[in-house]
Amino acid sequence: MKIDAIGSLQAPLAQHVQKEQKSGFGEVLKDFLADVNGDLKQASKAQEALLKGKVDNMIELMTQIEKADISLRMATEIRNKALEAYQEIMRMQV
Repeated sequence: MKIDAIGSLQAPLAQHVQKEQKSGFGEVLKDFLADVNGDLKQASKAQEALLKGKVDNMIELMTQIEKADISLRMATEIRNKALEAYQEIMRMQV
């Protein structure tokens, strides 16, 4: 298992922040949902490999599945917060 240095993790984060600044909220949300969908597809493939017994590294397999689970939970929470904000705006009196 390869462990990356902390410095190597900062470059993708900086690129993601720059991308968010250039694009609108809709684009950021669209990209996030595409990433979640990709994570779910990878988890599905990992589960199929586990059922077929074609697993080389069980740790990586479980990591992929957990990553997909966390991504889906985060997407659900973002949806819930957006819905709550919309409902709060609709309750405001003008």
